[in-house]
Amino acid sequence: MFGTDITDWAAVEGSYYAGHGSEAIWLILSIILCVGALVFGALHEKAAYRKTR
Repeated sequence: MFGTDITDWAAVEGSYYAGHGSEAIWLILSIILCVGALVFGALHEKAAYRKTR
């Protein structure tokens, strides 16, 4: 499945986390995308509001 020889969840005896070591990259990327969406959304709303005046 993810580069492991585990074929059954009953064989897992400890914690098994496939994303170990890379979650900081995805967290930072998702924060950047969310902030970008908020900024571009606010700019679009501001421009649309100015057009209605």
